Amino acid sequence: MSDPNTTEGIPEGEEGNPLEQSTITMLDVLEQEKELDDEYAAVLGGSDEKACTYVKGSIGRQALYSCLTCCPESRGDLSKAAGVCLACSYRCHENHELVELYTKRNFRCDCPTQRLGKCSLNPQLEGTPKANEENLYNQNFQGLYCKCKRPYPDPDRTTEEVMLQCAVCEDWFHLPHMKAPGSSEKWLDSCSEMICDGCMDAKPFLKDYTGLALQPVLEEDKEEKAKPEADDSQLKNELDRSICDIMKVPEGDESGESPANGGEPSQKRPKLDGCRRPKPLKEHQGAAFWTNDWRKSLCQCAECLVLYKKLAVEFLLDAEDSAKTYEERGMKRAEENSSYEQGIRALASIDRTQQIDAITEYNRMKDKLKEYLQTFAATKKVVTEEDINRFFAGMRNENNASLGQPYFCR
Repeated sequence: MSDPNTTEGIPEGEEGNPLEQSTITMLDVLEQEKELDDEYAAVLGGSDEKACTYVKGSIGRQALYSCLTCCPESRGDLSKAAGVCLACSYRCHENHELVELYTKRNFRCDCPTQRLGKCSLNPQLEGTPKANEENLYNQNFQGLYCKCKRPYPDPDRTTEEVMLQCAVCEDWFHLPHMKAPGSSEKWLDSCSEMICDGCMDAKPFLKDYTGLALQPVLEEDKEEKAKPEADDSQLKNELDRSICDIMKVPEGDESGESPANGGEPSQKRPKLDGCRRPKPLKEHQGAAFWTNDWRKSLCQCAECLVLYKKLAVEFLLDAEDSAKTYEERGMKRAEENSSYEQGIRALASIDRTQQIDAITEYNRMKDKLKEYLQTFAATKKVVTEEDINRFFAGMRNENNASLGQPYFCR
């Protein structure tokens, strides 16, 4: 039996100082800050935090919040719900019970309207404007999500919950609560957008495009790949005949040119403005998980455009509509004023002693802030901007007091 106090097998200088193992570098701090900045920027999507967006009308995409303090009736009556922009959530609804809605499309801030009342960021408005009739509200405004109609985060859940937002209805769903392909859990990081099973059934034309969606690899598909090359040749011949039938070109003349007219294009060639909606070999069942840029493949013939309008999904043709584009817009804006880049430049401008002093002060501040915030958690009190300002004012006073009397070398 070996001596528990021995250092045999541990390289010299790597005895494992517990203090060193528990400390972090300034670069770690900056990287953690960058992760928080990136998450913050993605959720807010470049939304304006100072000016109410009401005067701009309906915004394609913006960060939104539902205020249950101002609209308590909305818990049981969705017609009483209201949504406010980022600036109003800060200025007009501070300390209120807010539901973070992430983003909703084509929404106009309700704060100055009859749904909520006077908005402090719009003093120029005369009277109280009527409610925004074009705004759409779903159960998310009540703080409920998915088919299970539970809040997020769910206080009754003991495990991590992953939710996906539907690109059509914009509700959020737990993966196990949707009818979805068996491999869908593996697609969470690969898919660009998800459309829930309910919307796939309500908008059946979407099933024609599921060839663009992620597909599970079935056993029969694996067997097909193992077939001899002879089957591949037969499949190619059948495909050639199918193409000839569609193009109405005689077999053996795939060029589409007619010998009788001196090589001119055949008059029977389909027109470019014809419907390009694909015809799937089998009907898709359940939710669909889509790859990047799948919307660009949607047919835009006259007949399909009428269909999109009838089903109220014209937004699918808008390249700026997707939540991914919304997040990218926020990330791009954040890069222009990145605290990470500013921190890296500041870090490079000071020597090692100053770096150690800075990280020591950071750790002291972090511990004190954690202790300060625990008092709010214990009393279930909402942390306000004034509380945070009071904390840092106290920290500054402590730092000034610790300086003591100045010492002059004579």
